[in-house]
Amino acid sequence: MRALLIIDMLRDFVEEGAPLEVPGARDLVPTIARLADAFREAGELVVHVWDEHYPGDPEFKVWGEHAVAGTEGAEPVEGLEPEEGDVVVRKRKYSGFYGTTLDYDLRVRGARELYLTGVCTDVCVLFTCADALMRGYDVKVVRDCVASLDEEAHRFALEHMERLGAELVTSEEVLRGLEG
Repeated sequence: MRALLIIDMLRDFVEEGAPLEVPGARDLVPTIARLADAFREAGELVVHVWDEHYPGDPEFKVWGEHAVAGTEGAEPVEGLEPEEGDVVVRKRKYSGFYGTTLDYDLRVRGARELYLTGVCTDVCVLFTCADALMRGYDVKVVRDCVASLDEEAHRFALEHMERLGAELVTSEEVLRGLEG
Protein backbone atom coordinates (compact mmCIF):
# COMPACT_ATOMS: atom_id res chain seq x y z
CA MET A 1 0.00 0.00 0.00
CA ARG A 2 1.05 3.56 -0.71
CA ALA A 3 0.43 6.50 1.61
CA LEU A 4 0.29 10.20 0.86
CA LEU A 5 1.51 12.24 3.83
CA ILE A 6 0.20 15.80 3.96
CA ILE A 7 2.49 17.54 6.43
CA ASP A 8 1.48 20.71 8.30
CA MET A 9 -0.86 22.15 5.69
CA LEU A 10 -2.48 24.10 8.50
CA ARG A 11 -3.87 27.61 8.61
CA ASP A 12 -0.92 28.92 10.67
CA PHE A 13 1.46 27.90 7.86
CA VAL A 14 -0.62 28.55 4.76
CA GLU A 15 -3.01 31.48 5.17
CA GLU A 16 -1.97 35.00 4.29
CA GLY A 17 -0.57 36.78 7.34
CA ALA A 18 -0.33 33.56 9.38
CA PRO A 19 2.34 33.36 12.12
CA LEU A 20 4.52 31.02 10.04
CA GLU A 21 3.21 31.80 6.57
CA VAL A 22 5.22 29.78 4.07
CA PRO A 23 5.66 31.55 0.74
CA GLY A 24 4.10 29.46 -1.97
CA ALA A 25 2.20 27.16 0.40
CA ARG A 26 -1.19 28.34 -0.87
CA ASP A 27 -0.10 27.41 -4.40
CA LEU A 28 0.41 23.79 -3.25
CA VAL A 29 -3.17 23.27 -2.05
CA PRO A 30 -4.85 22.40 -5.39
CA THR A 31 -2.11 19.96 -6.40
CA ILE A 32 -1.99 18.23 -3.01
CA ALA A 33 -5.82 18.02 -3.04
CA ARG A 34 -5.66 16.43 -6.50
CA LEU A 35 -3.12 13.89 -5.24
CA ALA A 36 -5.26 13.13 -2.17
CA ASP A 37 -8.31 12.50 -4.35
CA ALA A 38 -6.29 10.23 -6.62
CA PHE A 39 -4.89 8.26 -3.66
CA ARG A 40 -8.38 7.78 -2.26
CA GLU A 41 -9.77 6.72 -5.65
CA ALA A 42 -6.94 4.18 -6.01
CA GLY A 43 -7.70 2.72 -2.58
CA GLU A 44 -4.48 4.07 -1.12
CA LEU A 45 -4.01 5.86 2.21
CA VAL A 46 -4.08 9.60 2.91
CA VAL A 47 -2.44 10.71 6.16
CA HIS A 48 -2.64 14.23 7.56
CA VAL A 49 0.34 14.96 9.81
CA TRP A 50 -0.38 18.07 11.86
CA ASP A 51 1.75 20.23 14.09
CA GLU A 52 -0.06 20.79 17.37
CA HIS A 53 1.39 22.51 20.42
CA TYR A 54 0.28 23.41 23.90
CA PRO A 55 0.66 26.94 25.29
CA GLY A 56 4.23 27.59 26.38
CA ASP A 57 5.77 24.93 24.12
CA PRO A 58 9.59 25.38 24.08
CA GLU A 59 9.48 25.31 20.25
CA PHE A 60 7.86 28.77 20.36
CA LYS A 61 11.27 30.20 21.35
CA VAL A 62 12.54 29.18 17.91
CA TRP A 63 9.49 29.68 15.67
CA GLY A 64 7.09 31.84 17.66
CA GLU A 65 3.65 30.71 18.72
CA HIS A 66 1.90 28.61 16.08
CA ALA A 67 -0.50 25.67 15.69
CA VAL A 68 -1.71 25.88 19.28
CA ALA A 69 -4.11 23.04 20.10
CA GLY A 70 -7.73 24.13 19.90
CA THR A 71 -7.07 27.29 17.87
CA GLU A 72 -8.10 28.01 14.28
CA GLY A 73 -4.42 28.14 13.32
CA ALA A 74 -4.06 24.44 14.14
CA GLU A 75 -6.87 23.52 11.73
CA PRO A 76 -6.28 22.28 8.17
CA VAL A 77 -6.30 24.85 5.41
CA GLU A 78 -9.45 24.98 3.31
CA GLY A 79 -9.34 22.38 0.56
CA LEU A 80 -7.21 19.87 2.49
CA GLU A 81 -9.61 18.77 5.21
CA PRO A 82 -9.53 15.07 6.10
CA GLU A 83 -12.14 12.83 4.54
CA GLU A 84 -13.60 9.56 5.73
CA GLY A 85 -10.92 6.89 5.77
CA ASP A 86 -8.05 9.37 6.10
CA VAL A 87 -5.75 9.18 9.10
CA VAL A 88 -4.87 12.23 11.22
CA VAL A 89 -1.66 12.22 13.25
CA ARG A 90 -0.86 15.10 15.59
CA LYS A 91 2.80 15.76 16.31
CA ARG A 92 4.57 17.91 18.86
CA LYS A 93 8.02 17.90 17.22
CA TYR A 94 9.37 18.25 13.70
CA SER A 95 9.14 14.60 12.67
CA GLY A 96 5.77 13.02 12.07
CA PHE A 97 7.16 9.85 13.68
CA TYR A 98 8.57 11.28 16.91
CA GLY A 99 6.27 10.43 19.80
CA THR A 100 3.27 9.74 17.53
CA THR A 101 1.30 6.75 16.24
CA LEU A 102 2.37 7.34 12.63
CA ASP A 103 4.60 4.27 12.28
CA TYR A 104 1.89 2.03 13.76
CA ASP A 105 -0.84 3.66 11.65
CA LEU A 106 1.16 2.99 8.49
CA ARG A 107 2.32 -0.54 9.32
CA VAL A 108 -1.09 -1.79 10.47
CA ARG A 109 -2.47 -0.72 7.08
CA GLY A 110 0.44 -2.25 5.18
CA ALA A 111 1.80 1.06 3.85
CA ARG A 112 5.44 0.73 2.79
CA GLU A 113 5.73 3.45 0.13
CA LEU A 114 5.34 7.02 1.37
CA TYR A 115 4.79 10.18 -0.67
CA LEU A 116 5.66 13.32 1.28
CA THR A 117 3.99 16.68 0.66
CA GLY A 118 3.55 19.87 2.69
CA VAL A 119 5.63 22.31 4.68
CA CYS A 120 8.35 23.07 5.68
CA THR A 121 10.69 21.22 3.32
CA ASP A 122 13.78 21.84 5.45
CA VAL A 123 12.19 21.12 8.82
CA CYS A 124 9.13 18.89 9.22
CA VAL A 125 9.29 17.29 5.77
CA LEU A 126 13.03 16.64 6.12
CA PHE A 127 12.81 15.15 9.62
CA THR A 128 9.79 13.02 8.71
CA CYS A 129 11.66 11.80 5.63
CA ALA A 130 14.77 10.88 7.62
CA ASP A 131 12.74 9.02 10.25
CA ALA A 132 10.78 7.17 7.55
CA LEU A 133 14.00 6.09 5.81
CA MET A 134 15.47 4.90 9.11
CA ARG A 135 12.34 2.78 9.62
CA GLY A 136 12.75 1.12 6.22
CA TYR A 137 10.02 2.90 4.25
CA ASP A 138 10.37 3.60 0.54
CA VAL A 139 10.14 7.41 0.53
CA LYS A 140 9.24 9.69 -2.34
CA VAL A 141 9.23 13.46 -1.90
CA VAL A 142 6.80 15.18 -4.25
CA ARG A 143 9.02 18.10 -5.18
CA ASP A 144 6.26 20.35 -6.56
CA CYS A 145 4.15 19.76 -3.43
CA VAL A 146 6.59 20.99 -0.77
CA ALA A 147 7.61 24.50 0.23
CA SER A 148 9.67 26.26 2.86
CA LEU A 149 10.16 29.62 4.52
CA ASP A 150 13.51 29.98 2.73
CA GLU A 151 14.23 29.00 -0.87
CA GLU A 152 17.89 28.13 -0.26
CA ALA A 153 16.95 25.89 2.68
CA HIS A 154 14.23 24.32 0.52
CA ARG A 155 16.74 23.40 -2.21
CA PHE A 156 19.23 22.09 0.35
CA ALA A 157 16.57 19.90 1.97
CA LEU A 158 15.49 18.39 -1.35
CA GLU A 159 19.10 17.55 -2.22
CA HIS A 160 19.74 16.21 1.28
CA MET A 161 16.66 13.97 1.29
CA GLU A 162 17.69 12.57 -2.07
CA ARG A 163 21.21 11.94 -0.74
CA LEU A 164 19.68 10.11 2.26
CA GLY A 165 17.83 7.75 -0.09
CA ALA A 166 14.49 9.38 -0.86
CA GLU A 167 13.39 9.68 -4.46
CA LEU A 168 12.33 13.10 -5.75
CA VAL A 169 9.23 12.88 -7.94
CA THR A 170 6.67 15.25 -9.43
CA SER A 171 2.93 15.20 -8.82
CA GLU A 172 2.37 14.26 -12.47
CA GLU A 173 4.65 11.23 -12.10
CA VAL A 174 2.73 10.19 -8.98
CA LEU A 175 -0.64 10.58 -10.71
CA ARG A 176 0.56 8.49 -13.67
CA GLY A 177 1.77 5.81 -11.26
CA LEU A 178 -1.57 5.69 -9.49
CA GLU A 179 -3.41 5.32 -12.81
CA GLY A 180 -1.13 2.52 -13.95
